[in-house]
Amino acid sequence: MIYKPFLTTILALIFLSGFSQDKQYAISIVDSLTLPSFQGRGYVNDGEKIAAAYIAGEFERSKLKSFGKNYFQPFSLPMNTFPDTIDVFVDGNRLVAGQDYVLSSSSPSVDGEFEILWFMEDTSGFPRFDKNVDTSFIGNKIIVTDLNPRKFPYENHNPKGYIFLQDKKVTWHVSDGWEVKDFFSLQIVKNKITREDKKIGIKCENRFFENYPTQNVIGFIEGKKQPNSFFVFSAHYDHLGQMGPEAYFPGGNDNASGTAMLLDLAKYYSKPENQPDISMVFMAFSAEEAGLLGSKFYTENPLFPLEQIKFLVNLDMVGSGSKGIKVVNGSVLKPEFEMLVKINMENGFLLTVSERGEAANSDHYFFYENEVPSFFIYTLGPECAEYHNIYDTPKNMPFTEYDDLFRLLVEFVKTFK
Repeated sequence: MIYKPFLTTILALIFLSGFSQDKQYAISIVDSLTLPSFQGRGYVNDGEKIAAAYIAGEFERSKLKSFGKNYFQPFSLPMNTFPDTIDVFVDGNRLVAGQDYVLSSSSPSVDGEFEILWFMEDTSGFPRFDKNVDTSFIGNKIIVTDLNPRKFPYENHNPKGYIFLQDKKVTWHVSDGWEVKDFFSLQIVKNKITREDKKIGIKCENRFFENYPTQNVIGFIEGKKQPNSFFVFSAHYDHLGQMGPEAYFPGGNDNASGTAMLLDLAKYYSKPENQPDISMVFMAFSAEEAGLLGSKFYTENPLFPLEQIKFLVNLDMVGSGSKGIKVVNGSVLKPEFEMLVKINMENGFLLTVSERGEAANSDHYFFYENEVPSFFIYTLGPECAEYHNIYDTPKNMPFTEYDDLFRLLVEFVKTFK
């Protein structure tokens, strides 16, 4: 008779030996994708093309098939960029790009020194200019404010530009880079500018592309029994790129982490012993940060009929996990969500599997809008605190529950026959 705890341990070891996820491989992917030579995987110096070529190389090593001549699905998008040096001075003191400030992606070229006007909330919470400030001629001045940029009453003012104060760190976005506005705006860390400062100098040159060429990267593994039925894993590989040559945004958690898991899953299913009955598709999307444009383009130009997709799981920001995972669409796709919860409870993988409703916050969205059952999964936990800034590096992204999330996904796929 085998002592029960010992038997339990043996069975657990046998169960885990059936998996061949490779966390070290995933870590190496993240380390590569976040290198300065990848230019932040954005639209300066072809960063996203460097990343796409790298992902295609990993697909090739895993012997994935392509739907066409290669793994690339090309498309284009409008994008405003800042490839050259940006100079920002506050009363003669040069600020550090990415650390002290970011320049809005919709900003035009600027070259000049401008007077500062303060427009701050008073004790009642109402925004006001300082007393005795002449606001009748502000067309060549800068408004400094502590208001949220999304709530600012732009229609009431017409300055040369805006400065939005941030408490500790600045965050950048390229989702507004589809156009060039007639004013510039900056986020600046509030301790870098004071009431005593009178002027700000800025010099930058934008370069706008009406049709910037980019690409999705897509490969698949044919199913043994139902090659025309597909389970899809997706992740966006793009990030914010560079803001001038001094500031690049590594995008470790967002979303080198999801891309690494995608490639590890492709590697896993490429092994003959892991080949499933249905086909597995791996979609690495570009231009997610620009507004989910890569996945939107795919759903408008699918490489096989969307109705042949049994399910899609989108992986975005999966570098933590100490608090479990969140499943977008979990509250609307109840049977699939309950299956995911059941698998997790039976195996003790993650602390929690919690649900969320519909949300247009990652690349699952346009699939779901086209009636493809889809989850977007992201991990929870305080260990990945950096987002859309220069500090989202591999060292700040520990892959806390990488192995258990991988195992959960593999078991979930098995429920689709």
